[in-house]
Amino acid sequence: MSKKDDTFSKLYPFTSQFSEIDSAGNRVHYIEVGKGETVLFLHGFPTWSFMYRNLILELAPDFRCIALDNLGYGFSDKPLRYKYTIKKHIENAIKFAENMHFKKFHLVMHDFGVGIGLALAERWPERISSMAFLNSSCFKHPRLPFSITLMKIPIISTILTRCTNLLQSIFLHIGMNFLTEDVKKGYLKPYDSFLSRAAISDGLADIPLFPDNPSLETYYDIEGKAFILSSKKMKFFWADLDFFHNFTSLKRWAKILPNALLKRYEQGGYFLLEDSPEARHDIRAFLLKHRDINRSLFK
Repeated sequence: MSKKDDTFSKLYPFTSQFSEIDSAGNRVHYIEVGKGETVLFLHGFPTWSFMYRNLILELAPDFRCIALDNLGYGFSDKPLRYKYTIKKHIENAIKFAENMHFKKFHLVMHDFGVGIGLALAERWPERISSMAFLNSSCFKHPRLPFSITLMKIPIISTILTRCTNLLQSIFLHIGMNFLTEDVKKGYLKPYDSFLSRAAISDGLADIPLFPDNPSLETYYDIEGKAFILSSKKMKFFWADLDFFHNFTSLKRWAKILPNALLKRYEQGGYFLLEDSPEARHDIRAFLLKHRDINRSLFK
C-alpha cells in the first residue's frame, strides 16, 4: 500500500460494500459499521459518504450506521448514459432501502440528501424513528454564489465540472471549512477523471434555481407531503456560515416543517461536520434521545 492510500484508509477506515439497484446492473456503494438501531446517512452535492466518516465512528458503538453513496457519487458506479436527477436518486434510494430490508431507521441528511430522505420518510413514515437535518434547500434555491450560477451555463459547466475538479474545489475552499490537505484529497478521490464527474455536472444542472427546472416538480411534491411527518422527531443542525444554503433557506424550512427543533452554529460552514465537533456531539445526543429503548435492549 502506498503512503497516499495508507493516509486515505486512516481517514476512511471502512469496508466497501455494494448493492445493485436497477435492471441495468448499476450498483451503489455503501459502508456499514456498528450494531443497534439503523441510522441511514444521505449525502448531497458534490460530496459522498466520506463527509460522515467522523460522525459514523462516534455513533458506531451505539448504532448500526449505513452511509450510502448516490449513484454517480463516491465509489458507486458512474454510468455515462444516465440522467442524474433528484427523482432518479430517490428511486435508487428506495430500491437500496428495500434491498437492505430496513424496518425502522433514523435519517441523517445533507443538501439534496434531505430531498431523498424526506421522500423515503413520506413513503414509509411508520419506519422513521427520527430525522437529523444538515443545511439544505429542498425547494427552488433562493440564490447561489455567482461563480456557481455561472457554472450552470451548459458549456461552462462541461468544461469546469467535467474537465477539472474546480467546482468541488470551490466548495472545499470557501467558508468555514477547516480541512487539511489530506481531507480535501479524500473528498476529491472518487472524482479523478472526466468520466467520473458526470453526476457532478448533472447535479449542478439539477439545482432548481429557475422555475423551468424539471426537478422542481419532484421537490414540490416532497414539500407538499411534508405534513405527513408532523409528528416525527426532527431537528435541524444549521451552519450559519454556509455560503450555499443561507438564512432564507432556513426560514423556508421553518414554514415547511414548523415542528422541527433547531440548533445553529455560528462558526459552521457547508462542511459543518468538519468544522464543528460540537455538531457531531449534538447529533449523537439527538439520536440517542430518540432510540427505542425497549427495542434496543433486545438487539
